[in-house]
Amino acid sequence: MSGENLQTAFGGITLADALFYRRSVRKFAPEPVHPDRLRVAIEAAWLAPSPHGSAPWRFCLVASPEARLRLAAEMGKDFLRDMESEGVPEAERKRRHAGSLRLLTGAPALILAALSYKDLDSYADPAKQANERMMAEHSLGAALQNLMLALTAQGIGSVWRCAPLFCPGTARRALSLPEDWVPRAIVLAGRAEAPPPSKPGARPAVLVR
Repeated sequence: MSGENLQTAFGGITLADALFYRRSVRKFAPEPVHPDRLRVAIEAAWLAPSPHGSAPWRFCLVASPEARLRLAAEMGKDFLRDMESEGVPEAERKRRHAGSLRLLTGAPALILAALSYKDLDSYADPAKQANERMMAEHSLGAALQNLMLALTAQGIGSVWRCAPLFCPGTARRALSLPEDWVPRAIVLAGRAEAPPPSKPGARPAVLVR
């Protein structure tokens, strides 16, 4: 999409507006999000920097209710098992699990983000290869930030959830994704049910040497 078309899609909202107005939204209005708006956001994600220009990100729009429910149910099983092994009390396990299911199945739009390592540089040194993969992980954060800012600029709220990070194989199988896809995150999107609360002023920790 050209810069002119992006400006039209964003309705003239500036990058600064999107940066400072973006909030994590966990309660969404029921109205659907037009697929074109989601695709604009994914195109914005694709503009992020990546290691050696490899663009290792992969995105899946989980559009059908059946796929959404299957993904939530399968990841939910892993979530319950992990909480049990960590000693979380049963009542708390059920509460967290129910909240996760409501969010995953109730948001108007769900985008799963994954990584593919197949186009990264290969090294014999395991430590160097691990660093190469870490660069891909870093770049996914940049891509997801672009995606959520693009949603914000279109008046769409979002929240970043990392559930697939803890069960990538489960998420991949639930959606029948390609074998080289490593699920890492989910972005839920829709119009906020109510304006999200404001954040306190930023206080970044900065050292000057």
